Amino acid sequence: MGWKLSLIRVEDIGLGCAVSLVVGLFFWPRGASAAMGKALAEAYEESSAYLKAAVTFAAGRCSASAAGPSTPVAEAGQAAAAARRLDDAFRSYLAERGAKPVPLAEMTTLVTGVVGLRLAADAVLALWERAGAERRADRTAARGELLAGAEGVSQWFAALAASLEGDRPAPEPLPHDDAAERRLAETVRQDLETRGGENTAAAVRVIWTGDHLDAARRLQPALAAAART
Repeated sequence: MGWKLSLIRVEDIGLGCAVSLVVGLFFWPRGASAAMGKALAEAYEESSAYLKAAVTFAAGRCSASAAGPSTPVAEAGQAAAAARRLDDAFRSYLAERGAKPVPLAEMTTLVTGVVGLRLAADAVLALWERAGAERRADRTAARGELLAGAEGVSQWFAALAASLEGDRPAPEPLPHDDAAERRLAETVRQDLETRGGENTAAAVRVIWTGDHLDAARRLQPALAAAART
């Protein structure tokens, strides 16, 4: 009688182990994948908002006709917090047993894209944070070009974030806008060519701000391809 009871207990333990194994192999990876999608979406939303806020700050500092906005401290903090949550989710994703629905190379591309987006925002902020507000020149046209560029890039990353949560397909990458690049350069051409160079530094910062925006845009082809995997 005792050996029968022991056998029943062994069978119960074996059945419990089998159920745990099935749960570990099939349900946990899906949970980790869902958490990664949510963390990626939040990180891209917050980082693109930070980039847009940094460019808005730059646009306000470069023109005498614009009210100078405050430094985007809140947006930078929210982007950093979202990046930390993404790092935690990625570690959990890597630690989970079982097959991964997204190849590691593509997932790594999506994670590092957040870093690139935040670096672009940091670079824009660093350009203008220590510079005094420009009050000698009216750069309304330059301001408009920068804000339009930031809006387009921000909207693209918002669409990418939605696709990462499964709401829609990944967006097509934005093409390089040669016309917008020429317009931005034209808005500060006089500052660059004026003797004495009193406005040259600000004009160069305007051009560099546009370059940082384009650096964020150049992330898009690889990110869109990874999101479609």
